[in-house]
Amino acid sequence: MSVQVIYPDDVWWLVPEKLAGMSRPPLEDLPQLYQAGMRGIVSVMDEPSGIEEYKKEGFQALWLPITGGKPPTVEQVKQFVQFAEPLIENNRPVVVHCTSGNRRTGTLLAAYLIAKGENLEKAIALVQEVRPTAELRDVQKQFLFDLPQLLN
Repeated sequence: MSVQVIYPDDVWWLVPEKLAGMSRPPLEDLPQLYQAGMRGIVSVMDEPSGIEEYKKEGFQALWLPITGGKPPTVEQVKQFVQFAEPLIENNRPVVVHCTSGNRRTGTLLAAYLIAKGENLEKAIALVQEVRPTAELRDVQKQFLFDLPQLLN
């Protein structure tokens, strides 16, 4: 008999059961996220609210502040990959969130794919396929286009 894992409705999977995005989780949803198996939470919101609560609920948590409508920095992408890789490799899913779970979240998740060797068009298409509301701004797309050269 298999147990059905139930994540909050807002979780969208970029890499099924490994890497997801969502809007900012209400603190009362944290036990449900943890019970469903999520183990890493990355906030890209401007302020660190929630990070301490995430840690208290048992999550590994990372705050990478990104201004709305802007891309992350190359250093933030590197920090995210370093944070997420060990968790993902040990089947411990990671979720990224901003306020709405669209642009900043989608950009960082696409950047992860690019950092792991995916091409730009496929990375953006995958984000937009699983989260149609993640309409990246031109500055975010330009960052993703430049990212392979910036990582080398």
